[in-house]
Amino acid sequence: MAAWLQHWLDGRSRLRARTRVSYQEHIDRFLIPHLGEAVLEELTPARVQRAFEGIAAHITPRGQQVAAATVQRVRATLRAALNTAVRERLLRSNPANGLRLEGGQSARPVVWTEQAVANWRSSGVRPSVSVWMVEQTRAFLDHVSQDRLYALFHLAVMTGLRRGEVVGLRSADVDLERGAVRVVRQLQAHRGQGLVEVAPKSAASRRTLMVDHTTVAVLRRHWWRQQQEEAEDHGRVWDRGGYVFTAVEGGVLATERLSRLFRKLNTSSGLPPVRLHDLRHGAATLALAAGVELKVVQAMLGHASIVLTADTYASVVPQVAREAAERTASLVLRDAGRVRRQVRGRAGRRSGVLVPPGLHRGPTTGTPRLAHVQRWL
Repeated sequence: MAAWLQHWLDGRSRLRARTRVSYQEHIDRFLIPHLGEAVLEELTPARVQRAFEGIAAHITPRGQQVAAATVQRVRATLRAALNTAVRERLLRSNPANGLRLEGGQSARPVVWTEQAVANWRSSGVRPSVSVWMVEQTRAFLDHVSQDRLYALFHLAVMTGLRRGEVVGLRSADVDLERGAVRVVRQLQAHRGQGLVEVAPKSAASRRTLMVDHTTVAVLRRHWWRQQQEEAEDHGRVWDRGGYVFTAVEGGVLATERLSRLFRKLNTSSGLPPVRLHDLRHGAATLALAAGVELKVVQAMLGHASIVLTADTYASVVPQVAREAAERTASLVLRDAGRVRRQVRGRAGRRSGVLVPPGLHRGPTTGTPRLAHVQRWL
């Protein structure tokens, strides 16, 4: 199996570099230790099941059990390798198809409400994916307003650009007259190659975003500062075709360096912790809270399917869920008194007795109770 897995990966010449690294890690860390000595032609579903029970029990260097989502991705790598073996008639069927694994759904973003912050401060345990409320987001932007990369954080908060997408923006991708930002590439760190320009994550990720006039003004100030202050201070000419966001010396802004800077700024702000990537989740949740349609949020994030957007974000903002409940209650109860009077009137006429309105004042028919509900709404 060890020889086959490596042979299979070496033959995948059209893989993206990041995908190849991921497959290689799955093979080296999980599949070879648990299946490497097995004979390919003798592999059975029971043997694969035992191997994945061992993989699921694996402890990471941080002392944590491997996440269920990771186990699911390793299974996907093995299935792809064995599907190739089936096509080449080395196996009659794929023994990894019937694996019974724990669900590996991605973590849903948790909003830093007052209760969530209190729980985190008392327990020290933070959600794996978390987003700031509106006031917290505003406080962070105020805190970093004098940082040289303020425009980057502002743009990420407003648009939900991925880390690699925002550092991969070139001047030609930003049209300040139209207020448009085109996503046509991203920067990724590849082992042994440094930062490499690659295509967006998917066809849907290749998109054009419209930004508000305040964001346009922020980007104008950023460009002026790069051209007039930083370039002159460091004795260089501003590269009009270069990256929008750069290191202080004018070079490419490394993604990991940006993440470290963000963690440092997050800590100094005193706000509850989020990851740099969580600004993307925050942009989606804040847009939904502002009443932006789900389809528009999907396009903004570059999701290939609206199902992913809905499953991840549709119920994450408390205000959105609460307002939806209020609107539903208002729709149902708005004309409840008139409807009940009509029903009672029809019933009275059928029985030959007119029922005076307001005669029955129980918990489901009395008008005083309805008035109380309407005042609450």
